[in-house]
Amino acid sequence: MYKQSLTLCFSLLAFVANAEDVHVGVVYPSLAPINEIARLFEKSSSDKIIVHQDNFSSLTLYQQIKDKDDVDMVLFGDVKTSIQLENDDLAIKDSRFTYAFGKLVLWGKNPNLVDAKGEVLATGNFRNFASLDPKVGPYGSGVQEVLTKLGLKEKLKSKWIFISNSGEMRKQVMEGTLDMAFLPLATLNPSKKIEGSLWIIPKTYYTPIEQQAVLLKRAENNAAAKSFFNYLKSPHARNIFEKYGYTSPQ
Repeated sequence: MYKQSLTLCFSLLAFVANAEDVHVGVVYPSLAPINEIARLFEKSSSDKIIVHQDNFSSLTLYQQIKDKDDVDMVLFGDVKTSIQLENDDLAIKDSRFTYAFGKLVLWGKNPNLVDAKGEVLATGNFRNFASLDPKVGPYGSGVQEVLTKLGLKEKLKSKWIFISNSGEMRKQVMEGTLDMAFLPLATLNPSKKIEGSLWIIPKTYYTPIEQQAVLLKRAENNAAAKSFFNYLKSPHARNIFEKYGYTSPQ
């Protein structure tokens, strides 16, 4: 009995000794789902998934990787940035994949402001609204497409504010600095009751927002990082992304 207990103890110690840390960088809208996916993964693994909690945009994530090289993988809000990392020889070639497609919404804290068809935009009865910069990423350029389709791009130019990340936009709407914001649906955590009012913009109004993950060169010999990266492609992970308002790739 003693030998069996000792053998089990040594086996557990070896299991823990082989555990590795995995550092994950992620854009703000995907933060909640990736945290839930990490917790699920850790239930069947000794590895520790460390999700960097900063309020990141794809652009700031890219700059951090170039400056600090402190994450093993990254989930961007676009495709272009993951390709750029490949071109910079910072990502493992051909590792990038599409983990989700984002949904664009117009949201305000006031429950009576944003109607289900977005007709509030045509009325002009609001102080301002915000979006990501159309020059920087697909969520911003998607807003530009929406306003162009509605014939309101020029009319609303004086009320349109660009903000660098969706987390900051959400914060400013909650604080009352902004009346409305065009946001990724995932930013509002639709797995729970969404406060305020929103218009879920028809997907035909803008180019599909494809979001990619990529494994970085620093994880080349990190078996845990590769295991978690592959887990992001699993049905379990996809179900969680969908729960938070994303659409899974076919």
